[in-house]
Amino acid sequence: MSHNPKFLNLVLLNGGPEQKLQAAREAGFDQVEIWREDVQACEQGAAALAQFAGQQGIGFTNLQVLRDFTGASDGLRVEKREELRQFIQIAQALGCDTIQAPATTREDCLPECIDDDLRWMASEAARYKMRIMYEPMAWCSVDNTLPLAWERLQRLDQPNIGLVVDLFHICALGGDASQLDGIPADRIYEVQLCDMAEKPSQDKQALIDTARHQRLLPGDGIINIEHFVDKLKSAGYQGPVGIEVFNDELKRLPPAEAAQHAWRALNRYWP
Repeated sequence: MSHNPKFLNLVLLNGGPEQKLQAAREAGFDQVEIWREDVQACEQGAAALAQFAGQQGIGFTNLQVLRDFTGASDGLRVEKREELRQFIQIAQALGCDTIQAPATTREDCLPECIDDDLRWMASEAARYKMRIMYEPMAWCSVDNTLPLAWERLQRLDQPNIGLVVDLFHICALGGDASQLDGIPADRIYEVQLCDMAEKPSQDKQALIDTARHQRLLPGDGIINIEHFVDKLKSAGYQGPVGIEVFNDELKRLPPAEAAQHAWRALNRYWP
């Protein structure tokens, strides 16, 4: 039996935030990845949502998603840094210690500023005992693969920034579990499992559309999920493992039913 926390990304479920939390907990999940939009949809605010989650017995893996922070142009840098502070405040109110901040997708980013931006982000987050999850996404303008993201984090050596391993973004560009080779297990902050019907077109918009509407639950597509699981377990990975599936059809189901489907799929691969 796994001791890794098991989470569900709430993007799979429809309904209000309390309904989503209850559905995830009743299905069996220990934690959820919660979006800022979920928190904003709670009329009573983040603290009340945290209290409800505590009553349900479910925790927060991370708060999502701080977009396009790194390499922001001079005109946007102050704005993005203030946005990080807002995320930190929300996370604190939730009792959550981790914020997800993917690599930038902006074509006008300033690559020479990315290292400094990540160092600043790490320092600011550390003031509040927060961690940052850095995610390479298939359509990012920099660091769009796990090896590229790891090379940067390894060079920067910031103890509170770690990687997100998302099977979609690895496999959508033709990668496989060998990309995990050489990454210490403790530098991986979470693992997001999903599947896909076929490798999407490499066009940026096609990648985004597939990622945000047509992901499948693990076992329903072509990804060799067992290979990833074997690599992670062999490396001694002890962090959160869960489901991040954007799927329009599943989202139309009652939230309790969709959460149960996700729980069964996760436990096929990570019991």
